[in-house]
Amino acid sequence: MKKLAGTVLGLLFAQVCCVRGVDVEQNPPALSLQEGANSTLWCNFSTSPLSVNWYLQNPGGRLIHLVYVPSGTKQDGRLKATTVPAERRSSLHSSSSRTTDSGTYFCAVQHGAPQAPAAST
Repeated sequence: MKKLAGTVLGLLFAQVCCVRGVDVEQNPPALSLQEGANSTLWCNFSTSPLSVNWYLQNPGGRLIHLVYVPSGTKQDGRLKATTVPAERRSSLHSSSSRTTDSGTYFCAVQHGAPQAPAAST
């Protein structure tokens, strides 16, 4: 049986985006891996998140929800996600990469919106 040679995975990221005044930076901006390799992706936020979701958009365009982690660490098979709200960051670690892991990865953050003052009567 032949082993796959060369780069088998291309994981791409949007570097910076801004949603309602919250900056989100994903690192690294691009990553190529060999099959079986491990990788860690990072999202840093300009404010503390309430929760973080990680998604994969596969080469066919399908968006796949990977993991929800409001804080702490969650393990789901080969994926381990960690969110540290006080440090305004989240990471996604993938072990033993496969060709089916190829695609674009996104972190989506939920931040608390300031509450409007109560109307006085």
